Amino acid sequence: MKLINRKNFFQIVCISFTLLVCYKLIYEWIVGFKDPNYTMNIFLNLLFSVIITAILAIHFYLQKYPFVPVFFGQYFFTMGITFLFVKIGGQFVELAPTAYRDMFVSVTVPFFAGAAVYYISFFRQIRKANKMLENLR
Repeated sequence: MKLINRKNFFQIVCISFTLLVCYKLIYEWIVGFKDPNYTMNIFLNLLFSVIITAILAIHFYLQKYPFVPVFFGQYFFTMGITFLFVKIGGQFVELAPTAYRDMFVSVTVPFFAGAAVYYISFFRQIRKANKMLENLR
């Protein structure tokens, strides 16, 4: 698997969106929750799939920095956007009392799943490149 770039960005967003929808549907099935704004929630999942993928994609430009601060910076930036979005949305519609917690869970789980897939693939590519360089020596 390659790094996130212009050629595979849409495919990664689609995979992220599918995982988010599956997670949401399973969660709602478990708790027996019927959401009257179901369609809006699906599109919010798509939006956050795009946001998460875009934020993970900027790792390409941050490779010269240590992994741990970059990873946590990406996560906190994602959560900042999430909470800002909820705050702005609250100006236009009435929010559930658990809106911030719900969005925290709805964004954190896919972020860590997407980051795991992305970074495991990234570090495998580095290991493969290092082996190739070692064989050339």
